[in-house]
Amino acid sequence: MIPLLRVMLQGIYRNFIRIIAKVDRATSIEIRDKVLTLSVPAWETVLDEMCIGCGGCEKVCPTKAITMVPLEKPVEIIEGYRREKVPRIDLMKCVFCLNCHDFCPIFALFGEAAPIHARDVGSPKMTLSEILKKPIKAPPEKIEELRKLIPSEFFKAIRR
Repeated sequence: MIPLLRVMLQGIYRNFIRIIAKVDRATSIEIRDKVLTLSVPAWETVLDEMCIGCGGCEKVCPTKAITMVPLEKPVEIIEGYRREKVPRIDLMKCVFCLNCHDFCPIFALFGEAAPIHARDVGSPKMTLSEILKKPIKAPPEKIEELRKLIPSEFFKAIRR
């Protein structure tokens, strides 16, 4: 009974100190006030200078949070290709699935070129030619299982 009472008193004391003294505050008063007044500035979501204006991000957005906005003055990226529109992301609709980032040919979305996100698996340690030359070891039962699934003409091509 005494240990339980001690735990309860320690919890009451810690919560009292947190609430009254605000000793474990993780954010500054300035940031807290911005959050409470809904005046936190939105971060940059599109790098306009890198974007080529292809509109792919708009097409793959599942929530339709991206719209292509016309530029006041089109920009010629290379001879014969002009960027006439740039994407704008409505952060109230965006679910941060990063489909737009993955689809963008030059990764011009969400603050920096190719930011790390959930689907990042790191950089390759071997070239494709090295991978293809590396022998594959598989148990005989797996090879037989694959042999049933794959037509025999593919195995002839592999043996050559």
